[in-house]
Amino acid sequence: MSHDVPYSALFLGVKLLDIGLITMYYFVLAIAVARFIDTVGGKFIENEYKDVPQWALFIEIILQLFAIGIVAYFLRNIVSAIPFPLDGVAGYNHSRLKELDGGEIMPLILILFQKNLFEKITYFVGKF
Repeated sequence: MSHDVPYSALFLGVKLLDIGLITMYYFVLAIAVARFIDTVGGKFIENEYKDVPQWALFIEIILQLFAIGIVAYFLRNIVSAIPFPLDGVAGYNHSRLKELDGGEIMPLILILFQKNLFEKITYFVGKF
């Protein structure tokens, strides 16, 4: 695999800074969106789910996860659109950064910081 740009200490420093910045963007956006969804979705009240069939609760959880996938897609597009101020320094190309495509931390944060969803999953798993 050949590279157009020789790796230098400056290039590597710029790349590491970009990776850290992208991770921070994903983290902050994911927490904000998760808290928003939790606020809009309301609290999980176990008594309200006592008579709900397991399959219905499962479908509800799956639909929430489906929505998280769609939200994650939009968040990736937003983060990808944020310009990197050091783009071009030492030959660095921000658009080639692989972390722009995913952000491993984002879906995790979106799921873990939705207390409502987390409690639904815990309740669902606990019924087995």
